[in-house]
Amino acid sequence: MTDDFKNPVIGGVFADPDLCFVDGTYYIYPTTDGCTDWSGHEFYVFSSKDGRHFQKENRILDVASDQVLWATGYAWAPCMAQKNGKFYFYFCAKDRTGTSCIGAAVADSPVGPFTAQPEPLLTMDMMAVNGVSMGQVIDPSVYQEGEDVWLVFGNGGAAAVKLTEDMLHVREDTLKNITGMKDFCESAIVFLKDGKYHFSWSCGDTRSEDYRVNYGVADSLFGPVTFVRTILQKDVEKGILGTGHHSILRTPGEDRYLIAYHRFGTPLEKYPQKDKGWNREVCMAQLEFDDQGYVLPVSVK
Repeated sequence: MTDDFKNPVIGGVFADPDLCFVDGTYYIYPTTDGCTDWSGHEFYVFSSKDGRHFQKENRILDVASDQVLWATGYAWAPCMAQKNGKFYFYFCAKDRTGTSCIGAAVADSPVGPFTAQPEPLLTMDMMAVNGVSMGQVIDPSVYQEGEDVWLVFGNGGAAAVKLTEDMLHVREDTLKNITGMKDFCESAIVFLKDGKYHFSWSCGDTRSEDYRVNYGVADSLFGPVTFVRTILQKDVEKGILGTGHHSILRTPGEDRYLIAYHRFGTPLEKYPQKDKGWNREVCMAQLEFDDQGYVLPVSVK
């Protein structure tokens, strides 16, 4: 696959893409966009053999239905992991009190059908009990190191927690805030390369054209993170605004990294200013590194 991506890579308005690779196929798990105040309630998955042309697959979950017993809607920012021959889908939804939580579901295939757990995996009450600071329990991403699998998550404060062997529960004794991410808002992503933890995270409000991704490194999963640079931001001359909420995939067997992210839907004039923040589209690019091994700014197109 070349890095000659024709963006957006999936049709329609979707956001918060989680990019995965399973048995020769690329998958994107996004938020379904186009709903006022991010009120969508369905999750879909897209697949591609070449990593450039994606087609819509199954609906994974409807969080406003009895498929997710604890949830009432607001399906946001999912991610997927694979282990033990199973596929695990982590997603955001609001509970009956209107509070965002992270749930878990499991399937035998990356395109489902997924079966959700009857209770949320992570809640604000759990944060309070464990002394973890954040504004909302949202935006999970998966980080795996050896046999250990972690969820990294949070809005207004980031944290990580180790998943249990069955991938459907967490070890609360490992739950802890991550420190040092400059201007952190949400969507923390981490990968380990050359002995360093490489962190990237979204800054600002997704309704703002200045929504962007900062990047830094650390010696520990919990930081402190040293800021290096902003790696993803708007390009006004190209009509590309609101770039953020990304995922990063290292393609198996290669030292090659891809980033998937969202931006305001294009052409920009198609959507009124007040609606741009929930009419977003998914894009991709290849990451490049400088001589020090740090991620370079992404050339958006």
